[in-house]
Amino acid sequence: MDLGETYLRKLSSFEVTTCSDPTAVLDIVRDSEVDCVVSDYDMPAMTGVELLETVREEHGSLPFILFTGKGSEEVASDAISAGVTDYLQKQPSSEQYELLVNRIENSVSEHRATRRAERYETVLEALGYPVYVVDERGRFTYINDAFADLSGYAVDKILGNGPELVKDDADVQKAASELGGVLSSSGPDTTQFEITLRTADGEAVPCRDHMGYLPYEGEEFRGSVGILRDISGEQARRDELARDEHIIRAAGDPVYSLDADDRFEYVNDAFVELVGHDRDRVLGSHLSSYLPDADYETYESLRASLGDGAETDRLTFETQLLAADGDGRDRVPMECHLTLLHDDACEVVGTTGILRDISERLAQEAELSLMRRAIDEASVGITITGPSEDDCPIVYANAAFEELTGYDTDEILGENHRVLQGPDTDEAECERFREAIADEEPCSIELLNYRRDGTPFWNHCEITPVHGDDGRVANYIGFQREVTERNARQRLLERQNERLSEFTRVVSHDLRTPLTTAKGYFDIVAESPDDADAEDLRKLGRSLDRVEELLSDLTTLATQGETVAETEPLDFRRAAERAWETVPTDDAELRFDRAAGGASRTIAADESRLRQLLENLFENAVAHGGPEVTVTVGRTRNGFFVEDDGDGFPADRSPAECFEADVSERRGGGLGLAIVKRIAAAHDWTPTATRGSTGGARFVFTESATAAGPPARRQRSDD
Repeated sequence: MDLGETYLRKLSSFEVTTCSDPTAVLDIVRDSEVDCVVSDYDMPAMTGVELLETVREEHGSLPFILFTGKGSEEVASDAISAGVTDYLQKQPSSEQYELLVNRIENSVSEHRATRRAERYETVLEALGYPVYVVDERGRFTYINDAFADLSGYAVDKILGNGPELVKDDADVQKAASELGGVLSSSGPDTTQFEITLRTADGEAVPCRDHMGYLPYEGEEFRGSVGILRDISGEQARRDELARDEHIIRAAGDPVYSLDADDRFEYVNDAFVELVGHDRDRVLGSHLSSYLPDADYETYESLRASLGDGAETDRLTFETQLLAADGDGRDRVPMECHLTLLHDDACEVVGTTGILRDISERLAQEAELSLMRRAIDEASVGITITGPSEDDCPIVYANAAFEELTGYDTDEILGENHRVLQGPDTDEAECERFREAIADEEPCSIELLNYRRDGTPFWNHCEITPVHGDDGRVANYIGFQREVTERNARQRLLERQNERLSEFTRVVSHDLRTPLTTAKGYFDIVAESPDDADAEDLRKLGRSLDRVEELLSDLTTLATQGETVAETEPLDFRRAAERAWETVPTDDAELRFDRAAGGASRTIAADESRLRQLLENLFENAVAHGGPEVTVTVGRTRNGFFVEDDGDGFPADRSPAECFEADVSERRGGGLGLAIVKRIAAAHDWTPTATRGSTGGARFVFTESATAAGPPARRQRSDD
């Protein structure tokens, strides 16, 4: 090994690394830029052929020379089968190392050339252009797939043939002449010219041939190489432009053409009329004379973006044309459709353009922009829906709608307004909306809607159909306005009116009875004060006590009817126990229901008023259920209940009548339960009276979904 390394370093310019462990060789090949591997056959751990197989698996065509003293046909056969680059048997003379160096240099050179060729071919294929190579006799020696596709011939049908297979004689001579110019001492290195490619099915394809020559080998010419570009589209555009030039002379829109220096070469009558100058004055003048400085700079930038290699040679932009008027120069907003002009060699020689007066369009856009800003900035929520699409989705929503509902525009677009509905939304009102849309009529309703975070609110909704030019409904525009506070105020006013009505009824009915009784006994005593009966005086006193009791209840009723401004989380069980302690209950018993967590959960309420409500219910239970009545309290899923095992409600009266503010016997009512109703309403709880499981009275209080509802709906639910 040392001798071989010495000769290789002496006879070659390669950097040589020696290694006796084949597995270490693999690490070196993986981690370094190795040009060639020279291996013996007999080695520890693996043979040279096994090492060759591993290198081939990981590094493909990397040159690998088997240099071994063990020469046999079997070893040579195995090495060749494994893809060895060269096989060399060791000899006893030093000339063997000269031969080895020569084999290494040839292998590396060939491998590098192959890799360069592969890279070049990959680049050419990636470009997608048809590529060809011809030898010194003009015979095709290489074409890529793009060339074969363009010509319609298979690759093997073209290779070895001359250019006359795909070109007419005139184009063959043109190519030869162009190549002669390139090969001359004064000629350019490459040339471009147009030819017509004849495909296998006889189609003529106009192409631009980009030609150059292959590097010489000494003084010997080796051939040429070329890239074709299909210019069918470009040719068609030039023909189209030529036709257009004839048509636009009589066009109604202003038309012009400029030379390469942006000076007017042609203007039609409409252009002359627009600028207000004589044709002779316009022709030869510079474009910048008719554009503001900033607009001309924009034009120059856009103009520079066109040309060879661009996807298009046309563009449209807006500008202002400076035209003559009575006071100087008038700025006319125009839309310019610009096209490049090419000569026969496809060089840009100027531009042509068609102008359109867009004054009216800009005015309409400004008006629409103003309207759009007004809608965007309106304080009321505005949406637009598209009835022509499935499920009539929202296609526009302004900022006020986002603020009202909590939904961002990106979230709400494409959704139906149903996204705002929830468990307590009135389905009957929604059906009114659907019927109005089906009938293409406007509609206005109030709905309980829900914000994105689940917060309920009352929404006054209006929709109006918008008709298109064909008379059909193109969109619906909707307006949403929150009326939760307004409904709360209206509801409070209704409660106050109800309370006033109750006061009137109580004063006129309930107070009249004890006052009449007191007046009767007072008259008896007044007639004979010396003979006054003690029983008459007691009855007079009881009547006056009842008047005082009713007046106290009326005062409580008046104060408990107000809306609760603030609540706090209260331990419901503790509140019930404290209320029970303040009521004369004799031998009555208070129990707590164990279902649904019993009474241990908290409830949001005003502590004083909740306690007043429970005290009145406990007093009512003891008064009508007897001294040994059992009262059970507990929580429900969305509220609480109080139930006793007393005699319950009269059979001839509905339990719901117990909350009326009058005085009757056996659960007929009284101000105590009227006060309970007012406290519940102040918390926005719905009270319900039913017969209990044991025949007694059961009072259930349900928490509402929102703080206020529309008066009409609430009135229907109270009736």
